[in-house]
Amino acid sequence: MNTLICNLTRFGDLLQTQPVISGYVRAGRRVGLVCLDNFAGATALLRDVDAVYPLSGGGLLAALDRNWREALGSLWLWGEGPARSFAPDVVLNLTATTSVRLLASHLASRSSGQTRTGHGASGQEVSGDAAAAHGAGLRGFGLDSFGFSVNSDPWSTFLQASTRLRGCSPFNLVDLYLMAAGLGDGERRYELRAPEADCLAEADALLREAAPREDVRGYVAFQLGASEDRRRWPLKHFAELGDRLWREERLLPVLLGAGNEAHLAGRYAQMAAAPHANFIGRTTLPVLAALLTRMRLLITNDTGTMHLAAGLGVPVLAVFLATAQPWDTGPYAEGSCTLEPDMDCHPCPFGKPCPNELACRGRITAETVCALARHWLHSGAWAVPAELGTGQGPSGCGARVWRSCRDDGGFMDLVSLSGHEDTDRTRWVRQQRYFYRQFLDREPAAQLAAVGIRSVIGLAESESLSPELRATAVAELAASVQLLHLLAEQGRVLAVRATETTKQRFLGTWQRLQTLWDNSRLLNVLGYLWMCESQEAGSDLATVLVLAEQYKVLVAAWHDSLLSQQDSGEQGSGEQDLGA
Repeated sequence: MNTLICNLTRFGDLLQTQPVISGYVRAGRRVGLVCLDNFAGATALLRDVDAVYPLSGGGLLAALDRNWREALGSLWLWGEGPARSFAPDVVLNLTATTSVRLLASHLASRSSGQTRTGHGASGQEVSGDAAAAHGAGLRGFGLDSFGFSVNSDPWSTFLQASTRLRGCSPFNLVDLYLMAAGLGDGERRYELRAPEADCLAEADALLREAAPREDVRGYVAFQLGASEDRRRWPLKHFAELGDRLWREERLLPVLLGAGNEAHLAGRYAQMAAAPHANFIGRTTLPVLAALLTRMRLLITNDTGTMHLAAGLGVPVLAVFLATAQPWDTGPYAEGSCTLEPDMDCHPCPFGKPCPNELACRGRITAETVCALARHWLHSGAWAVPAELGTGQGPSGCGARVWRSCRDDGGFMDLVSLSGHEDTDRTRWVRQQRYFYRQFLDREPAAQLAAVGIRSVIGLAESESLSPELRATAVAELAASVQLLHLLAEQGRVLAVRATETTKQRFLGTWQRLQTLWDNSRLLNVLGYLWMCESQEAGSDLATVLVLAEQYKVLVAAWHDSLLSQQDSGEQGSGEQDLGA
């Protein structure tokens, strides 16, 4: 069986497709990969890929500007190559843009593979009308026959939501990839291809040339750049850190990055007093991988280099600023250490200017990062040293410090090293992880009537939120239950008496529910999920009503779990159990 994966995103996201590739290969499938041509070299770092089909994204955009009809024709002709030569039985699209949805749908329709099948959320193959409803042979993100976006399962919809709503995702991107691919029950190992001997030899030669000194005890890599300047830890902090690690540990800083980041190396050199080696823009990707394997540690922003190191087993210490947060884009490697500023406004929402003049960039100091790095270098364990125990936040270091680990279900998790485990933010993330995993691990809306509503088990024991946050959550969940109940009642009336009045009442309640969730900082992801799934149901009122019942089961179980956190006195305050 052949599976063709479409991932036309950035370098780091492409590398993080590796666990999906490995999972399919373990299941006995051949795997092909469609990627952007400027990242085609990165596929040499991936294991188990049988065929690679690079697509010129820049060329396609330029062609669209000139003549969209000719550009679309060229894209159609390009798609004939992988469709015929690889003949995929399944196309997995992990890129949610309309253009890639169109391409993936075309690849699935033009494939000369075996009989087309679709897949439910559990990963089981389905056929006939159920498969056709989501595009035969297409998983992840596609288009329906009218050109509207359609997702193959709830996990794919959540993956799309996590890329658009900052702070909504309590799951690592790799885990979302695996769930969207139907590989939720398999092994979750992220292991890239080991560098070849000639690349290792070239890396060693570069290091000998750059650091001939006999007093060098090892190397620590710095990734200075990031996808945006606001997500980049200040260069002066990197320079101070490099000076201290050289002075106190005799570790030589090695600067890594892409060619367009070369100016950062020049500015670093002006600020730093200690020696360093600069390889920014001077290596191929395979040699970059080889260099990383020679490092004691990589200290980095949230970058593709970070994900490369994680897949090679190189220890990672990463700083997450602005819109970056380690819960969803952190390194997929147990034992990594990540930091984010201990500020209520972090992470920043997408698409909005910072009202605090990017104060987060200066919150995490070189002293903090150096203390963490030195403790790990000497003990092999991540911990916040006692000398950092004064200042802002529970840990006193102005940062939320996390160590990555696995939870009981095999998903990547974070454990706080800085006293933030008992904060509202962390506790709410954990509640989301518990409830959304049950809610999303079900069939898509079109199949709910056939397979039945999935039950959601409340938390028997859960750590209490603060009274303020709990009250907000209880109120919003209670309102959600009431609106979903009203929607169901109005829908049943509409089914037997479709007048203009009954239609407007039904649509009005739908909009009230949508507005409630869209405006909630706690439940906004539900608004996105509901919008996508209810719109995919289209004019099929019965499907919309079954979907509404599934959402009601979720919010009622969550509401009742929060009520159970009250003591007996609070339970007598008039709040009622809203069990589904």
